[in-house]
Amino acid sequence: MKQFINRFFSRPPVIFPLVACFLLFMAVNEVQLFLTNGDTDFIYKIRPAIMILMTIFWIGATLFQKWGALGFLLLTALTVSVFYFATGMEYKRLLDILMLYIPYEGKVLPVPVNILFSFAILYYYRRME
Repeated sequence: MKQFINRFFSRPPVIFPLVACFLLFMAVNEVQLFLTNGDTDFIYKIRPAIMILMTIFWIGATLFQKWGALGFLLLTALTVSVFYFATGMEYKRLLDILMLYIPYEGKVLPVPVNILFSFAILYYYRRME
């Protein structure tokens, strides 16, 4: 366990373990919301699964495994495309887990934070195993 923690925090750049801790916190939060609020629609019960998958893939990327990086990139592409191209508001509410809302010229623009995280993965992808 000590070797895992040492490899997790010392090998990758500092942003990887920080984002992993953030995603782990968000996943625990989503699971807690899922368990305490039982009267939600079925579609919103997918949110904890998405966050858990993102966390697992990011931990894989933090350990410099290509499967983690590719999984995170594919899940990000899927969630962002559904968020921007789906017509129903329930899909937008389902996938606004990691959105940063930025005011711009009197409007509010949603910026997916996981896309910003994906740039870090793409920058270090060649170093991954």
